[in-house]
Amino acid sequence: MTTTDLRVDEGHAPVTGGVRMYWRSMGEGGTPLVVVHGGFGVTTVFGDVLERLAARRRVVAVELQGHGHTADVDRPLGDDVAALIGHLDLGPADLLGYSLGGGVVQRATVRHPEVVRRLVVVSAPCRREGWLPDVLEGMAGVSSAGFEWMRQSPMYAAYAAVAPDVGAFPALMDKTGHLLRTPYD
Repeated sequence: MTTTDLRVDEGHAPVTGGVRMYWRSMGEGGTPLVVVHGGFGVTTVFGDVLERLAARRRVVAVELQGHGHTADVDRPLGDDVAALIGHLDLGPADLLGYSLGGGVVQRATVRHPEVVRRLVVVSAPCRREGWLPDVLEGMAGVSSAGFEWMRQSPMYAAYAAVAPDVGAFPALMDKTGHLLRTPYD
């Protein structure tokens, strides 16, 4: 099955704090699956996995505040996934999050259990201390100070290809770094 065989919709949903979250939906039926990318990611980071998942159900990939098609606003990264589920009338939905997205879907599940049926967390621990020391050290350094290095990365290229404000990437790096350094359990 290819994307051309699947029903595909996309748009921006008003979620919380003035964020208009980009979403891309493919497939139909079954319990909806909401998929959240990792830090600095966009919906395309999952490659053809989303198409495969959409063969039997509706799959909605999102781009978090400041990522890809979703413009940034003047606030810390927030809890927008539950609001998106409500706006698109998806709930209760299954959630899948990768890395930073894993933390986002965990938070959505804890704070809004009524919108979640099942949870899949990929490459993210349930508490900050669960990360390996080298990973924590790397996260401690995430900030706009590393922008010149990130500018050379495939992640930045994917972001720059769709972002409404390409110049906002350094601010996204600072907000993401702040979030990564914040203890959670």
